[in-house]
Amino acid sequence: MGFAWYRHPGLVVGGAIALALMAIAALGFVWTPFDPTRLALADRLQGPSALHWLGTDHLGRDTVARLMVGAGNSLKVGLLSVALGLVAGTALGTWAASRNGSLLDEAVMRTNDFVLAFPAVLTAVMMVHLIGPGAANAILAIAVFNVPVFARLARSAALQVRSRDFVLAARAAGLTETRIAIAHILPNMAGLLVVQATIQFAIAILAEAGLSYLGLGTQPPAPSWGRMLYEARTYMQTQPWLAIFPGAAIALTVLGFNLLGDGLRDLVDPRARRART
Repeated sequence: MGFAWYRHPGLVVGGAIALALMAIAALGFVWTPFDPTRLALADRLQGPSALHWLGTDHLGRDTVARLMVGAGNSLKVGLLSVALGLVAGTALGTWAASRNGSLLDEAVMRTNDFVLAFPAVLTAVMMVHLIGPGAANAILAIAVFNVPVFARLARSAALQVRSRDFVLAARAAGLTETRIAIAHILPNMAGLLVVQATIQFAIAILAEAGLSYLGLGTQPPAPSWGRMLYEARTYMQTQPWLAIFPGAAIALTVLGFNLLGDGLRDLVDPRARRART
């Protein structure tokens, strides 16, 4: 019996969370209940109410508005960093597979192992310290960590596809390695790459929040979930909602994309599903 996606609770829940996040982020680009950067000191540190649904921060800024715009900023950093890592890593891994066993292949894989020896957030922190804070540099730093992840996956998948009969037939017909990679290898590993991209997206969201908490990611006055957590640390005892709401947003987003990635992996690779049952 085929795998029914609607019977996989993780895929359904993860997809619903991801869609809800994207909808909130899209809405935040065109409308928010208040200006997320407007200072209103007379309204500072208000609790949740009918006017300010999730309260206000220490500068009187509306929490809902900042969460909505922060969702868009987190998605932007996550999407661009994963896209850059996906493109560069897939190209590098596919190229290394075409030179399997050579010194160049060995050098690429050992470099990947070195980068992966450091946690994602630590890698991003080290890079941003070198090139400077800011959203653009955070995207680049997170992308650097994503490159070896996709390179290893692409190389492994490419080596499997390259040994199949239709690739051997294409090579015998005189197709170049580049043409074979584009026409045969990449389409056959696209599903695995999409699954990995979903999982890396959750890691990128977490890394962006960590960088912003440290003041190395999205810079004020642009809202960021990590920066909201940093600003809330002084008020944990008296106004805990200032930390609860952005913290819950980060946790729910990471959970949602992890569940979505696991569900997509079951769709793409039936062997993973059978191993769990």
